[in-house]
Amino acid sequence: MAALTSLLAPYYIPILLGLAGLQLLIILFLWYNHAEVRRLEGRIRRLAETGEGHDLTAVLARFHDLGEIKKALEQVQEKAADLQVGLEKSFSRMGLIRFNAFPDTGSDLSFALALLNREGHGFILTSLYARDETRVFIKPVHGGRSTYRLSEEEEKALAMALGLLTPEKAAS
Repeated sequence: MAALTSLLAPYYIPILLGLAGLQLLIILFLWYNHAEVRRLEGRIRRLAETGEGHDLTAVLARFHDLGEIKKALEQVQEKAADLQVGLEKSFSRMGLIRFNAFPDTGSDLSFALALLNREGHGFILTSLYARDETRVFIKPVHGGRSTYRLSEEEEKALAMALGLLTPEKAAS
């Protein structure tokens, strides 16, 4: 140990000055870090304050809820699109005419029912009532027209289903 002390003796002052300078640099670095931490704390405090008295966790929870609502809305939109496809194929237009097919029977027990989808595809169902029997006919309709000859009542029912004739005008 004595050998080390005698070896370092001429360098005591430069070593002490170097250590003091290093200590000063460490103090300056700590002071700078402390100022930076305070500045960042201020920024976090301003970010956390929403101006409405809410803290950042409440705001983040609200954003999380909005994300769940967005997912639910997307699911509803998908189901609505599926329903839209189903509705396009379903019967959405209807025309019904009741009439007396034979003069010897009372009441309007015969009918012509036109059921069409949005594109005008479907059928006309006709029932002719007589005292002894009832007959039922079905005629296909494509694009608002039938390939079969239609009776006056069937034409009225088809016109009602297509929106060309109102029930009031069909009754007259």
